[in-house]
Amino acid sequence: MNPALQAMNGALRVLLLTLPLSLLSGCGLATEELRGTAYLAISVEGDQPLTKAILQEEVLQAQAIVAAFRQLHPHVAIETNLLRESAFIGEVRRRQAAGFGPDLMLVAGSTAHALVEADLARGLQLPQATRRQVDADSLQRLEIPPRGLAGLPILRRPQLACYNRTRLASSPTSTDDLLNQARGGLRVGLAVESRSLFWSTGPLGADRAIIAAAAGRPLAAGEREGLQRWLAWLSAANFNQKVFIEPDQEALVQGLLERRLDWIPCNSGSLSRLRGTLGTSLGVSDLPAGPYGPPTPITRLRVLAFGTDSTARQRRVAEALAVFALNPWIQSTLTTDNQDMLPTNRFVPPSALHTPVLKAMQRSVRQADASDAIARLLPAGDPRDRELTRLVTAVAFGEITAAEATGDVLRALAPRP
Repeated sequence: MNPALQAMNGALRVLLLTLPLSLLSGCGLATEELRGTAYLAISVEGDQPLTKAILQEEVLQAQAIVAAFRQLHPHVAIETNLLRESAFIGEVRRRQAAGFGPDLMLVAGSTAHALVEADLARGLQLPQATRRQVDADSLQRLEIPPRGLAGLPILRRPQLACYNRTRLASSPTSTDDLLNQARGGLRVGLAVESRSLFWSTGPLGADRAIIAAAAGRPLAAGEREGLQRWLAWLSAANFNQKVFIEPDQEALVQGLLERRLDWIPCNSGSLSRLRGTLGTSLGVSDLPAGPYGPPTPITRLRVLAFGTDSTARQRRVAEALAVFALNPWIQSTLTTDNQDMLPTNRFVPPSALHTPVLKAMQRSVRQADASDAIARLLPAGDPRDRELTRLVTAVAFGEITAAEATGDVLRALAPRP
């Protein structure tokens, strides 16, 4: 075994000492050589056509983990399938009913919750020593009392500003500056889907209103005005001829790739694809702040959830792969090689996170307190989230005014009985 694999093996053995017996029994390093096949299902966000570039983006980290894992365990095979996030629950249910359910699923945090609630995935109980290795926010977002966690958090994809450096020397630092530069010719892209826009609620003072409404709490003084201010900013952006309102995040990425747009909010998961086309012209920075606070970006969590119908051998392989994916050595390598994710293991050395892009991602995660609260209250697929997107679209395209939409938004966000 070469020195790199020996170091990886040693680091993995240390991690295994802190894991529950159910995972320890499947590690293969402490007992017998792993053999067999496990089935991994990977969710793909959005409803856009699945191009080769998008598929590569979604499987990049998973392929890297599997390739390294198979160097340690050459008698293991991992079969992967990509499923749309919007249809993931139904497809897993159909496959499980036919006896072909996945052993492991790489999904968004909200999907992991839904899988456990639908009895399509099993909850995890991690000992305190293992929990201490994972960043606290990721654990909090996956808690399902009293059943433990909905899955094992593997990586984080923060939201950032992406721009074409041949058109823009540096990213605008405020929401006012963003629109002012658009008036000067900067081609700005915004998507009307709510999760792409949450970053702007903090700068305009709307984040607290959305949280209160989604939690079913009465709004404090001034919070309704903050919500209306945010909606008015979106309406004003649409009247700017250089602000292009797109239906979703993928349309923004395509606009920047094709150089039709100069600046967009982007998810770090798209950085590899953007770099492949724009090269050194790609700029990455913090999202703009505003008069009422810093940006409130969304950090997307990618989670490994465990199927419920695995054979004993499949379960051992799936659990060993999950343990391997959490290893700080593997997470450090993924982070430094790809520059499009942040690790969830707190013991990844700081030296692996020193580049300007990774530092911007770390700032985005620190800024995400309010928007992460929104994401927990309005998980992807929640009917209230879809209704918010519908109302935001109506405001952005001038179908209703910000004042008219404010009350509708508050009513739409109210918890369902």
